[in-house]
Amino acid sequence: MPKLEAMLASSVLSVVSQQIGATIRGQIRLQWDFSKDLNKMKMALESVEAVLRDAERRSIQDAAVRLWLKRLKDAMYAISDMLDEFEAGNKSSGWKFAVMIPGIPIGPRFSMANKMKKMREELENITNQHQSFRFTTDISSIVQSFSDERETDSYLNDQTLIVGRMDEKTRILDLLYESSMEGVTILPIYGIGGIGKTTLAKLVFNDTLFNDYSQVWIYVSQIFNLHKIGNSIISQLSKGESHISEKQMMRTRLAELLAAANKKIMIVLDDLWEENEIQLEELKGMLTVGQAGKVIVIVTTRDEAIAKKICTVYPYKLAPLEDEMCWDIIKQKCAFEARDDRDHVEPIGRNIAMKCGGIALAAQALGYMLKPLTFGEWESVKNSDVWNAPAFEDEPSPQRNVLACLLLSYKSMPPHLKLCFAYCAIFPKGHKIVKNDLIHQWIAHDFVAPSSIFSTRQLCESYVKQLLGLSFLQHAKSFSTNVVHGRDVSLFTMHDLVHDLARFVMADELLEPGKAGNIQGSSCRYAVLTDCSKPLNLSVVSPSKIRALHFQGCSSIVLHSVAFSLAKYMRVLDLSACLILKLPDSIGELRQLRYLNAPRVQNQMFPMSVTNLSKLSYLNLRGSSITELPELIGEVKCLMYLDLSFCQKINELPYLFVVLTQLYHLDLSNCPGLKIIPELLARLTELVHLDLSECSYLQGTGEVFGGLTKLQYLNLSQRFSGVENLVGLQEGISNLAELRYLGLSGSMASIFRNRLTDDMENFIDSISDLPNLEHLNLSRNSIITFIPECIAKLRKLHTLDLSDCDNLGSIPGSIASMNSLKILNVKGCDQLNGPKIFRSNSFALLPHFVVHAADDGSSSNIGLLRQAYPDELKITRLELVKSAEEAQSINLTKKLRIEKLKFDWTTDAQRSVEDILVLRQLVPPSTLKVLEIQGYNSKRFPSWFMAIANYLPNIVKIEMVDMPKCNILPPLGQLKSLEKLAIRGMDGITKIDEGFSGGNARAFPRLKVFELSCMESLEEWDTMYSYGQGGVKEFMFPNLKELTISECPRLKLKPHPPRAKNWIIQNSDNVMSSWGERGHMGALFFAPGTNLQVVSCNVPLNQWRLLHHLLGLTHLKIEHCSDLSSSPQIVKDLFTLQSLHLIHYLGGNCQPKLPEWLGALMNLQMLVIDGYPELEAPVGIVEKLNCLQSLRLLHCETMTTLPEWLGGLTSLKHLEITDCPALISLQESMQKLTTLHSLTLKNCDSLLSPLEWLGSLFALEELNILDCTGIKSFPESIENLIKLKELQISGCPKLKQWCESERITWKLARIKGKCISE
Repeated sequence: MPKLEAMLASSVLSVVSQQIGATIRGQIRLQWDFSKDLNKMKMALESVEAVLRDAERRSIQDAAVRLWLKRLKDAMYAISDMLDEFEAGNKSSGWKFAVMIPGIPIGPRFSMANKMKKMREELENITNQHQSFRFTTDISSIVQSFSDERETDSYLNDQTLIVGRMDEKTRILDLLYESSMEGVTILPIYGIGGIGKTTLAKLVFNDTLFNDYSQVWIYVSQIFNLHKIGNSIISQLSKGESHISEKQMMRTRLAELLAAANKKIMIVLDDLWEENEIQLEELKGMLTVGQAGKVIVIVTTRDEAIAKKICTVYPYKLAPLEDEMCWDIIKQKCAFEARDDRDHVEPIGRNIAMKCGGIALAAQALGYMLKPLTFGEWESVKNSDVWNAPAFEDEPSPQRNVLACLLLSYKSMPPHLKLCFAYCAIFPKGHKIVKNDLIHQWIAHDFVAPSSIFSTRQLCESYVKQLLGLSFLQHAKSFSTNVVHGRDVSLFTMHDLVHDLARFVMADELLEPGKAGNIQGSSCRYAVLTDCSKPLNLSVVSPSKIRALHFQGCSSIVLHSVAFSLAKYMRVLDLSACLILKLPDSIGELRQLRYLNAPRVQNQMFPMSVTNLSKLSYLNLRGSSITELPELIGEVKCLMYLDLSFCQKINELPYLFVVLTQLYHLDLSNCPGLKIIPELLARLTELVHLDLSECSYLQGTGEVFGGLTKLQYLNLSQRFSGVENLVGLQEGISNLAELRYLGLSGSMASIFRNRLTDDMENFIDSISDLPNLEHLNLSRNSIITFIPECIAKLRKLHTLDLSDCDNLGSIPGSIASMNSLKILNVKGCDQLNGPKIFRSNSFALLPHFVVHAADDGSSSNIGLLRQAYPDELKITRLELVKSAEEAQSINLTKKLRIEKLKFDWTTDAQRSVEDILVLRQLVPPSTLKVLEIQGYNSKRFPSWFMAIANYLPNIVKIEMVDMPKCNILPPLGQLKSLEKLAIRGMDGITKIDEGFSGGNARAFPRLKVFELSCMESLEEWDTMYSYGQGGVKEFMFPNLKELTISECPRLKLKPHPPRAKNWIIQNSDNVMSSWGERGHMGALFFAPGTNLQVVSCNVPLNQWRLLHHLLGLTHLKIEHCSDLSSSPQIVKDLFTLQSLHLIHYLGGNCQPKLPEWLGALMNLQMLVIDGYPELEAPVGIVEKLNCLQSLRLLHCETMTTLPEWLGGLTSLKHLEITDCPALISLQESMQKLTTLHSLTLKNCDSLLSPLEWLGSLFALEELNILDCTGIKSFPESIENLIKLKELQISGCPKLKQWCESERITWKLARIKGKCISE
């Protein structure tokens, strides 16, 4: 890879030239020779600035040019350091007044003058050397011409050799099919350089679907030339040369060709770089001149912004390949199958494939390079330093081709964006970069170009957008709320190869972790270290030149001053990845420091010396243990951003806090002990963002907030307890005309000392006067009972959060007139009575969003979800979506807050768009945990669902319900976090086999609950699959706890039942009977504690051969089963039973007798008999239940007396008799239950007093008589129950009256736990 360290020269020069200009303008009283020196420097820089573009281009191959640019860049940094030092000395010593005040020492002034003169002469010497290189002047009107070696064509060598892009090809073809119409269709494919955009375009271009199309392939490149594009189209369509120079003639000829004979034309514009909207509109116009035909245009580009400008169909972003696909590419290119040492090199090759980062071009280069190498050389490649260090010019880097592609993108950037991108190399590979932190570090380094139109923040947002569009930054999953990052923080990552490019550009300016120093040493400006106790000069040759210092994962929590004190020009100190015990006092010596990120500082003392940091603009102490800020914090007058959130020990702000008048961002959230005096904040009139959520003490009045007229974000929300005083907020809030966000979640009770309806309505009326309010959060306010009509005055409001306002009863009809409203969240508002709002086409009602068609039927309201970011979302009536583009427009995959999601179609309703086309666009966010799909009516699933493990790695629960036509199951086995899965009503599925597992990796590793219901066509489930290299058979669900099979009448499981602990089998007879007899079963499943519930089985019990496989069955529930006749083999399977529940309500197949095999259950401890009209059973059988301790008799509606066998249960401890309305008396056999500990009689109205046998239950400890109105008293023998501790009587009015009589009360006084009620 060519050396790239000189590629930053023009960017650094631009920043330093800007700094010199600012210094000249700002130093009015300087000596004349200082200004003269500065002006000469600026002129010298201007003389070389015009040739730097050519110099940087030549530096890639020319070592002499590269050395000259490096010297120039080092001189720029030295000038910048000198200016920083000069400014710092000016402020501390009063130099700028030296000319005016006699007696001031002139030594320092002459020292600076000499340094200035020396620097000017050195710069002139460097700049004069540029003439010897004969550089080309960069004139904006002249397009630089160079040979582009990447020119492409449509030739496709062999489609069978292309790996990993067939699914994408299918998606592209589907998109083109959906949008294809008369006229032009432009579909851009965008993604990072080298990812395979051109290959995918070739696959589509060469598909048989377009055999009858006239086809055109054009490589556009960075040099955008409309005439060249137009003539190329004409030449390829007319089969002859075209050199038309006049635009009108070219348009006329194109119109003729494009419209001729209603032609169908396919055009590929490969590698489009042009950003100018005027040029792109001209290109689109040129392609649409012939409306009589059908023109399909595929555009490939690296930039999302370009894709969106040129498209007529929503652009398609191409994702990286999987590691396995990269390995397949490497195997192709290195002729892997022809090698004799395949088994030895394969593990190494797979490791190398992981380093490709999903980039096909990298895998191709690697595979080609590996082809002639030996096993040892493969090892060397795998362990090469090239993966972690810059590649040198003489090293055949496997990343050369990919990085060359990325370099083209980098060279197209403006100078300031180049610096911003290259700086990202300071974050380690794979690091999640916090957007806000990145922007403020750019600002601290003066990387942002000056503008008289846009603010610095706006420019930074633009830079971020450009880097995202180029795929140089990628969105990352947000953290959940913690003390380091808030919930709504935006995070980015960099592709490894993109990071390599940034690292190559930074070269020896960046010191990475683990490096002892730099090759050049003195060039290091940015450092990432892992030891905050080690002196900086042991890591860097010239520590004084360090401008940014990041500490990552420090093992020591003690930050020593030697780790940074020598870096006198340091602007950025980032300790966010460390847990620091204390900030040293020497921090105040960093006079150039502008950015200090030090969250979670453990010591309560905060160094006073921080007040010396006069340039500090960003300070983050989030989650620290400090108890106070320095009294002189007002000395840090440049401070603009202060985060003290989660500093839970801080109690007050110093008085001089009012001097921080430049503050625009202040976060004091989650500081519950902080006493905030609003008057102390009143002078911070530049505040744009103020977060006081979860701050419990406001001493004063909320009225003073009205003076903060620039506020755009104000959060006063409370989760646990209301703030002490927000009274007066109503008077001040009406002044906040710039407010965009207002958070009052849980805090309304603190605004109103009472709950007067008029006061609350007046307050909301004040809020309704805020002209720019976009987001209003009133959630968790029980005090709110209605929303007044005045809310409709908020003409810009797009989000209204009323969730968990549990007393909210109504929402005004006027809310439907709010055209700006997009999101209305009423989750948890159970008393809400506002049916009119539920059919709105103007806003999204959350969390349950109902799709409605527009009045003219041409579209639906699903687009309202574009601005919705809920944590739970249910979309119903999806059949009313009118186009796939509508579904795509909500960009569901970016809604990272959503954890629970449901898609719902009405099963038999008419569709405007096939369900698969809608679901294809509704790709959930990777953060999703629960997914339910109901009513889906297509035969197959979209590709993302068939590769669901790549899209939803965090999914925990899936339900698939009512999909009658679907005939294939997705490979859900590779969802590593899946714990619950339910499949119901998929009548098209006939077999569940290995495809359900999803590959050779271990399937369903965490699945605990699985349900199959209403699968009438399902005939077979293969419960095992081949795993690993040897194809060993394993159970599909290795950790299954609960299995439900319901209404699957044809289903047979083979070869073995899954190993579940809890089984429910309902109306699925084959599951119970389709097994071999003993001796022909194969492996058995022995699991003590297994539970089985069988419902509505029409197969006799003696055919329940499933029991043969469930050795160790301890709990059995049999419900509504017609034939309980058994066999000796089955009885053996029930020997381990400890609990048996028999349910049999009256019906056509009444079975009055209990089964005779009960006596064989020698280990039975609990028996429940439910719904048997009588309890007939031979006494000798029941007496064998020597271990039975608990008996429940339920719903025996015709039983008049207890069965005689009850007295034979000599071990019984717990007896419950419930809902036996015909029961008149309890047999004397009850007297034999001398071991009984608890007795419950419930809803036995015919049971009468006296209960003479009660006194014989000497061991009774608990007695419950519930709703037995016939029992009026207890026998005198109740006095014998000396162990009775708990007595509950309810619904027995006569018995209650008897117990409360004076004569009886004293008898019951000894019972401690009495509850006698109506």
